[in-house]
Amino acid sequence: MLSIEDSLWPLTAALKILGFHVGPNRKSRSNRYSICLLLTGCLMVLSTVGLHCTSFIGGVLRLKANEIGPNGTNLTTTKLLNIGIEHLNYTWVLIGVHVTFFVVSLTANWTQLWDTLVLIEESLNFNSGFYIKCRRSVIFGFILLFIDSVSQFFISIQSFYWDMGVLRPAAIVLSNLSRTTIISVFLLFCVLARVITLIFQGLNEQIDHMDEPQKFSPLYSGSRVLNVRLEKWRRNHTLACKLVDMVNQCFGLVMVITVVNVFVSFITTTFEIVSSIQEDDTIPLVFVSIFIKKSILLTIIIYEPYCLQAEVSRTAVSLRKIHPLTADLLTQIKLNTVVVEVTHASPKITAMEFFDVNLRLLPTLIGSTLTYVAILHQVSSHSH
Repeated sequence: MLSIEDSLWPLTAALKILGFHVGPNRKSRSNRYSICLLLTGCLMVLSTVGLHCTSFIGGVLRLKANEIGPNGTNLTTTKLLNIGIEHLNYTWVLIGVHVTFFVVSLTANWTQLWDTLVLIEESLNFNSGFYIKCRRSVIFGFILLFIDSVSQFFISIQSFYWDMGVLRPAAIVLSNLSRTTIISVFLLFCVLARVITLIFQGLNEQIDHMDEPQKFSPLYSGSRVLNVRLEKWRRNHTLACKLVDMVNQCFGLVMVITVVNVFVSFITTTFEIVSSIQEDDTIPLVFVSIFIKKSILLTIIIYEPYCLQAEVSRTAVSLRKIHPLTADLLTQIKLNTVVVEVTHASPKITAMEFFDVNLRLLPTLIGSTLTYVAILHQVSSHSH
């Protein structure tokens, strides 16, 4: 029998290996399993914090002592500060996301999210097409994860960031493992957003067939059957909205850290690229690579919540189109009440309610990035 947990198995198994509890709560799991998972997670978190803090401090001290950039050129005060901020930004997102998600995976909200997902699965009875789409999302995400990990590994080998003497090989391996862990968390967020989008698609398909008279039982009136269907749909919609709230509670802080990281990276990398073009220097490929990868990350993170919001908007529109000829007054009142409830619910992915994770982020980030780059460019011109 197919299940959502089985469809997401490659991703959930990888996260369990990295020390995260993923999946519904099961009483059959032994205490030894839970303790091993906890110890593995703590070890991974400590290695991430220790490695990246040490590397950041060492990298900043080298830059301050030599005042020479990655390409061997002398750095102005503005460029030195800019590179230091990018190093801090890189360290901050890896440590912040890892620690935050590890803590979240130990909370009741995380377990409740998976339990709610199981309840929805039991209530909606998904067809095989639903699980195939879930599996495709995971496979596509793993392909992107593999490409990112391989490219980042070769970049880290050539980077001076991990100059730690004899510990350099171990540092490179651990740093890439840590980065893969963070990308896996982003992948899990996107996959869960995709699953919720598919759930709302299923709810919308139920609306389209809710008032079909040929499916009414001859033993009951059309109004009674519609009432039963509407009440069942209402419970499923409530569970779907609760699932969105659980995702927001579990991934809210992760989204705040991620969007702030992308915003800062846009500023630092754009400034370095523009400065290199203006001074007729070689464009730093490291910063170009960072800019491209952050753009891809932001696009993927925004796209799935955007699709979810589109399906949610279609739900209220589909409900308003129901005009059953056999419905009595009470059924019509109940239908109107459900329409109002759905319109007011309007579930969406947010970052701790600071901002919505959707397409509106793009013009905001682009405008703010250009503003800060212009300010940095003016400061850099005066420092020459």
